Amino acid sequence: MNYYKCGHIMTTHGLKGDLKIKNLSDFDRFKKGNTLYILHNFEYIPVVINKATLFKGDTYLVSFKDLLDINLVEKYHSDDIYISDKERELDEIDGYYYSDLIGKTIINQKGDIKGIVKEIKELPQYNYLVVEYNKKNVLIPFIDEFIIDVKDNEIIINEIEGLF
Repeated sequence: MNYYKCGHIMTTHGLKGDLKIKNLSDFDRFKKGNTLYILHNFEYIPVVINKATLFKGDTYLVSFKDLLDINLVEKYHSDDIYISDKERELDEIDGYYYSDLIGKTIINQKGDIKGIVKEIKELPQYNYLVVEYNKKNVLIPFIDEFIIDVKDNEIIINEIEGLF
C-alpha cells in the first residue's frame, strides 16, 4: 500500500486527546469517520477521526477514536499524518489531484504549446492553473469553458483571445 502525507501534528490541545494538525492536503481529509495513518517510529498506525473542527487557517483540532486522552496522544507530537491510496480515491469522476496536474504541458486547441503548469492557485471563484508563458505567469481557470481535455502529460485548453 502507498501512503501520501496530508497533515502534520503540531501539538496536543487540552486533556481529551485533541491534536492540532496542519492540513497539507489539497482536499479536506479531516472529516469524522475518515481513516488516516500516523507515521510513528517508522510504522503507519491506522486511526479513525472521532471529530475534526477547523481551528485557524489550515489547522484543525482532531480527535481519534480510542485515543481520547492526552496521555494516549502525546507521543504523536511532531509526527506526520498520511492517507493510503485506498482512501485517496477521488469522489468525482472528473476530479484531479493538484500534484497530478503540476508539470503537465498546456496545449491550445490549435496544437500550440503554451507552457507548463507550475502550480494551482485557489481563489474564491475557481481553481486556476498557473502557467509560465514568456516569463510571465498566466492564470487559466480550471473550468469546462477553458479545459478541453486532460491527458497523461498534457492539458488541452480552449484559448480565448487575450488569455496569453
